[in-house]
Amino acid sequence: MEYHRNSNGLVTFLEHWWFLSVAVIALLTSQLLAFLTGPRWVWSYAVALVVAAVGVSLIFYAEIPLFQQRRFFTFGSGALPEGRRRFYRWGYRCVIFAVALLLCLLLSRP
Repeated sequence: MEYHRNSNGLVTFLEHWWFLSVAVIALLTSQLLAFLTGPRWVWSYAVALVVAAVGVSLIFYAEIPLFQQRRFFTFGSGALPEGRRRFYRWGYRCVIFAVALLLCLLLSRP
């Protein structure tokens, strides 16, 4: 028996389950915002700053070879050596996570 599926992956998933996905994301966001009240927001702020500092450090470490070549204004991992691309990508992931956490703190109740 042979089964053929014409699937576009994420597009097909979103066509059928978009409402459930939005509801789950909204529920998790509301729980996170409710969690960030009181003294916990101070710890969340500290964690966000530490994660952002780690991310910026990873990006700086990845771009040191470019700085040595006096190439200061490059964006993306294409110009980086192969061994340093991983640090660059993880640095941006850390920075994006820190920004998302700081935005959740901004939206949380005082």
